[in-house]
Amino acid sequence: MTPGRTRRVLLAIAVAVVGLVVATGCSGSSAQLIGIQRDPAPEVGSITLPTTTGEDFPFVAPDGGVLLVYFGYTHCPDICPTTLSDVGLALDDLGDDAAGIELAMATIDPDRDTDDVLSGYVSSFVDGAMALRTDDQDLLRTATSAFGADYIVTPVDGDEPEVGHTTSLYAVDDEGRLVLTWPFGTTVDDLTGDLRILLDRA
Repeated sequence: MTPGRTRRVLLAIAVAVVGLVVATGCSGSSAQLIGIQRDPAPEVGSITLPTTTGEDFPFVAPDGGVLLVYFGYTHCPDICPTTLSDVGLALDDLGDDAAGIELAMATIDPDRDTDDVLSGYVSSFVDGAMALRTDDQDLLRTATSAFGADYIVTPVDGDEPEVGHTTSLYAVDDEGRLVLTWPFGTTVDDLTGDLRILLDRA
């Protein structure tokens, strides 16, 4: 895929995310929340991805808690580390309440993100976070599609591949429902505030 084609596809992904904001961001029943709610909330709890230690990980929060889900890759120069760093800061702000929140990152670049690389990367931002990795592209596509995410990894002869991906962060409840989506650029304060609300409602 040419760089121009990649940029066009990434633009389409960005437009889709903006469209989601326009379509669902004004729900009167959730005015307190900054993130995006979809109605009905997608069910993702039946979907699993393997962890880097080989267990199947279902997209379901712990009882009374919140599961944060992110699809990214370790070679990402800016968006992925910024998002994961913001999650870490929000959890710090939550103090003891952060015990009810779990983070899972699934790589969309498994060829370069080996088990050891991915697990070390994710835990460097949030201690105890789950690292999810599969070489099965059908399985990975099933998971990303359920969340409304997309990605592109384009090989480049003699160079690093070109990678594009949806940059949203997702919140799943303990019934396996995708209850909130935060677009990239959501502030730490807004993320912290939404997490407090979700925990109160859990």
